[in-house]
Amino acid sequence: MTTNVARLRERLHDAFGFQTFRPGQSKACQAAIAGRDTLVLMPTGSGKSLCYQLPGLELEGVTVVVSPLLALAEDQAASLKDHGIEAVIFNSSKSASQTQRFREEVRSGKTEFVFTTPEQLQRTDLCEMLADVGVDLFVIDEAHCVSQWGHDFRPDYLCLHHARQRLGEPPILAMTATASSQTIEEIVSCLRLIDPVTVSSSIYRSNLRLEVVSCQGHQAKDDHLRDLLNRDDFLVANEPAIVYSNTIKETERLAADFEDLSIPVHRYHGGLNKAERLASQAAFMDGPASVMFATNAFGLGIDKPDIRRVVHYHLPASLEAYYQEVGRAGRDGKQSNCTLLFDAEDLRVLKMFAGGHLDSSQLATAHHCLNQGTQRFANDDGTVSLTDLKKISPLGRQTLKSCLQQLASRGLVVPAGRGRWRCIVDTIDHSVTDRLADEGRQRSENRRIALQQMVRFATEDRCRWNALFEHFEEEPNRGTIACCCDVCEPPSNMDQAASEVAVSSAD
Repeated sequence: MTTNVARLRERLHDAFGFQTFRPGQSKACQAAIAGRDTLVLMPTGSGKSLCYQLPGLELEGVTVVVSPLLALAEDQAASLKDHGIEAVIFNSSKSASQTQRFREEVRSGKTEFVFTTPEQLQRTDLCEMLADVGVDLFVIDEAHCVSQWGHDFRPDYLCLHHARQRLGEPPILAMTATASSQTIEEIVSCLRLIDPVTVSSSIYRSNLRLEVVSCQGHQAKDDHLRDLLNRDDFLVANEPAIVYSNTIKETERLAADFEDLSIPVHRYHGGLNKAERLASQAAFMDGPASVMFATNAFGLGIDKPDIRRVVHYHLPASLEAYYQEVGRAGRDGKQSNCTLLFDAEDLRVLKMFAGGHLDSSQLATAHHCLNQGTQRFANDDGTVSLTDLKKISPLGRQTLKSCLQQLASRGLVVPAGRGRWRCIVDTIDHSVTDRLADEGRQRSENRRIALQQMVRFATEDRCRWNALFEHFEEEPNRGTIACCCDVCEPPSNMDQAASEVAVSSAD
């Protein structure tokens, strides 16, 4: 299929009000319209969303967008509706009556874009309903989640290639702000992308100033954080900030301890109920300038242009996570500050998160249970529910599900929707489960290596941006890049005073 670039530019202007494409957008749009699997690697704020929105309007059919977070789906659907484009959301935040209404809108042909989650695609008949309507493009937003989350707490990500089959084999457009070569390989493998077109642009954001402040103990961190959030320049500007923490407990503590700031304080984490999370997000996005204390549950795809400061209260688990999160700042192109408060004690919690994997015997047991369950509980279509499997399984429900997802990633079993499973092979050799277990151990080791890389970033006296260029295997253009980080750029008097506060508190 040939793409008329002039027609695309006309639609770009008519639908979104833009006169020209940003770097990489035109190539990604043309590849998607031509039916090619496409991998888009573009920094936050560079216009990744347009890479699926424009093809979605150009092609016949519904565009299905897998979004990892409720907040992200709400934000992107709202953005489309602001442009007069119909979009609906299928996820756990919607009531039964809303879901039914959205289904009717999709069947009627009124809807152009459908936002959903890997869990909805796996546990319901949504794929079959959408396939009947016709799917033109299958979009995996924040595709690094396939690698970072799929093998751990959201294993339904590993079955997205099965969802693609159930949707009628539409082309896949996978998007992320950036990824290392190893993460890219895993995204391509897990999604089973076919000869994908890769579109990438530089990771460098000239308006982001990166800095690391060494602190000993939470009191030193609190003092430095208070200084950052009470600075005259910050308060006069009256612009928003995000403070990231690694745990719900610390997020709650920080939100409580800093509620006396002169600007509003909000909190966001997975321990809040849906209504609380949505209310907190809305207050931060649409209300007066405020500070959001959050875990990494907040941030992916949040399109708030004027965030002036991002603070990491704890060390992120990887450079990918760090880059994704600092990317929330300065989307309007104005100067913004990104501060990492580093304490070696933070590593204890992160090392615990980095461990854990399924062993060969658990994988073999799960396959045996599915075989036995098929004989005892299967429907006419040969599928069996996870609930029935649990009746005969010695594994816990979550472990059983995770094992089945790992087996499905290798085509040994298949998810059939509505939480049901189908066995593909009657027996599997121990060498197969041994290999899967070895891959799990390697992922645990990779997480430990990623943590070591993050520690080096925080402790080595070298240009912060150079460290990121090296990690993401990008060759910086020395003729055009003037570094903006605490190593290359001397601190201002205000920064120096803040550093002295942190040091004296540590003493």
